[in-house]
Amino acid sequence: MDEKKKGLNNTTIALMISVALFYDALQWLLAFIFMDWLVTIFAYMTFWTWFIMKGIKLLTPKRFAIQSGTLLIEVIPFVAALPAITCMVVLTVIDAKLKERGISLQAIGATRAKEIRAKNAG
Repeated sequence: MDEKKKGLNNTTIALMISVALFYDALQWLLAFIFMDWLVTIFAYMTFWTWFIMKGIKLLTPKRFAIQSGTLLIEVIPFVAALPAITCMVVLTVIDAKLKERGISLQAIGATRAKEIRAKNAG
């Protein structure tokens, strides 16, 4: 695959979030006839394929936790009304963009914790 096509641009991100919102709305509508599980299967297959095509690996520990956590939300009957598919897409996109820019949330948190400890000690 061409290196230009890998990664996420703003258009792709907006399209992914729009599709995720569509899947969440469709899932909510189909919940009344107990067919929302079918939307979940198609949504996860769609986004799994889409992220892989964009060169984003989903089997890193953090991203796997995002995927499995939102899937767990989708199988709980009344909690499934939450827009978990959209949350999964947004969290995965944020993680991918931070990694692309070389920003580590763990490093930011550790630096901030040191600043707070120094402030409280002084």
